[in-house]
Amino acid sequence: MADSAVTTLLALVSLNEEGGISQVLMGDYSTSAENVCREAVSESDMPSISERLEWPLFSLNEAVRLAPVSIAKPWGQEIWYTGIEERGQSQVTDGRYSMPLPWLLSLLPDYLTAGKARDLNLLKILDPLPEDVFGDLYFELHEEKQEVYVVTSVDRTAWPTGTGGIRIGFDPLKRANYESDEAFVSAFKAAVKSYEVVRREIDAELDECRLASGVGLTEAVSAEQTKQWLASLPEGLLQREKDLRLNMDAFKATLPLDVGSVLKVPCYTPHSLLHGVRTIEFQTPVYERQILSFAQKVLTQDHWDTDKALECMNLGDHQLQPLPVVERRVEEDIEGQGNRAVSALVEEVVSFSDFEVWRITLQPNSCYHLLKPGYALAIGVSGAAHVQGQLLQGEEACLLAAESGEKLLSASDTGAVLLVSFPK
Repeated sequence: MADSAVTTLLALVSLNEEGGISQVLMGDYSTSAENVCREAVSESDMPSISERLEWPLFSLNEAVRLAPVSIAKPWGQEIWYTGIEERGQSQVTDGRYSMPLPWLLSLLPDYLTAGKARDLNLLKILDPLPEDVFGDLYFELHEEKQEVYVVTSVDRTAWPTGTGGIRIGFDPLKRANYESDEAFVSAFKAAVKSYEVVRREIDAELDECRLASGVGLTEAVSAEQTKQWLASLPEGLLQREKDLRLNMDAFKATLPLDVGSVLKVPCYTPHSLLHGVRTIEFQTPVYERQILSFAQKVLTQDHWDTDKALECMNLGDHQLQPLPVVERRVEEDIEGQGNRAVSALVEEVVSFSDFEVWRITLQPNSCYHLLKPGYALAIGVSGAAHVQGQLLQGEEACLLAAESGEKLLSASDTGAVLLVSFPK
């Protein structure tokens, strides 16, 4: 975040026999809070002080539970677990009280992340609206940011068959109709530019509706509100927008996605997750993108980056690939009959230049020791598992400290599927 303000914090810690920190209380500094903390005589006093100050209490022999923050988008929302930006900050929690994630990172950067606090992987959920157009994300590319999507649900009202999709790259059949890639890109550029003209015209009309309703020009509004405003626009203008949008989108390829699908998005590859497809996303904490097109007003910038993106974009085809198996943990059955079964399956979701993501599938009551050095981020996909003292179910996440010792993942009697990321 920008250094626009300074927050003075107060921490109360207890030390173990080796001189290391075993428990932490932390919050905004005040004289009264300091007086309360000075009443502590032993570690046993910390729970009551936590209640009095309404500060979270963390035990450093457990993973740190992450409390996400929701960020409104024109197409739906993002849910950040490790986001630290002016637009919003993720929290950490003990299940009762919460505080901003960067507070704890500032106190224990080495213990928690081995000095990588500023490069902590961004873990979030993309939650698009289930409506066509209104729930479709920007068609954009990245030069630096590396990201991977894991589909957790597909809205059946939007996709009755249960198969959703993502626009990624370009339609090979459409591309084959042109004598060269240069001609194809030129035609796509013309289609985008034509659409942008009508898009700007409609956005200008909608801005008048925003002002009349007292809504900020860069404020996210509901799809229902937008539809009400659109209904007041000339039918001919709306039809022209639709025709030009369909012509533009015909250049783009659509890749089907089901629950459980895993897609690595290469750099320089234009992509747009479609409406109603909810995903967990891991990415490098870099805010850079180039927007080629969008079927709504872009609220975070006043321009598209089409020309710049066309100069570097990848035209290649993209398909889902099977995940490489990292490890199969095989154990004999309890009955001792010699039968063997896989108790833990570890698959490589992605291996980027600076971090990796694994999908770990645990059979009921089985466990797995994560032996990777450094910190790790874990999020539940299905079932339930204890992760270093924290019970994680679907879309619950935690930070496993770099110096916390053994990182144990233990499934409940329902089994569990988890995603775990860690730096290289």
